[in-house]
Amino acid sequence: MKKLIGSISGVLVIATALAAAPTPAQTAPTPAPHKPRPSAKTTMAVWSPDVQKALGISSDDFKADGLNKLTQPQLASLMASAKPDPKKHWLVCPASGTAPVGQIHVLVTVAGDDSTGAIAGQILHAISSLTGVLIVDTPAAADRALHVVIQEQTTAKRTIGFTASYLTATPCTEEIAGKKTDVELKGTLGTYTDAKGAGLATDLAGMLDQDLQPLRSASSTAPSTR
Repeated sequence: MKKLIGSISGVLVIATALAAAPTPAQTAPTPAPHKPRPSAKTTMAVWSPDVQKALGISSDDFKADGLNKLTQPQLASLMASAKPDPKKHWLVCPASGTAPVGQIHVLVTVAGDDSTGAIAGQILHAISSLTGVLIVDTPAAADRALHVVIQEQTTAKRTIGFTASYLTATPCTEEIAGKKTDVELKGTLGTYTDAKGAGLATDLAGMLDQDLQPLRSASSTAPSTR
């Protein structure tokens, strides 16, 4: 009987020892190191004459202002935003009202076969005689322009008279990307064909007088702007 108990005690001691022994911890598998995907090489911004033209910046200032830290696409976008839109422009034309009320400023140019300037003088005199018309020397000061080209008519190498082509226009100022230039809105185009007549200057003045009627009517009711 004692022998049985001793055997049982030995079994209990072994079982107790096994129960008390620490269980070895299970180690999670180490993941394989992540390899970054290869990426395309980024092209950094560099200065060029086109950059100076678009942004007005020298190569030294390009680095000083940190533009070399941009990518080339970012620099291209910046240059595009700084470039003025050629489709956007301003067209400024004279107001219908002039000062004093009823007076219209006219620029007259005469070219062609008028070596002595005599015909130009006759035209200027005839136009300045029109009611409410003042002749000026520059497009900026004019409400209307009259351009005349004289043609000499000859027979057997003998001058028989002069004809003329003429064009009226409204002088305006066009501004594109901050640059102002003089432009014109074309008006009446016509000719004087009576080479043997003496009324070239008078005919042109009469034509201009009719051309000015809409502007004259507007200026008589509009407030002064000059």
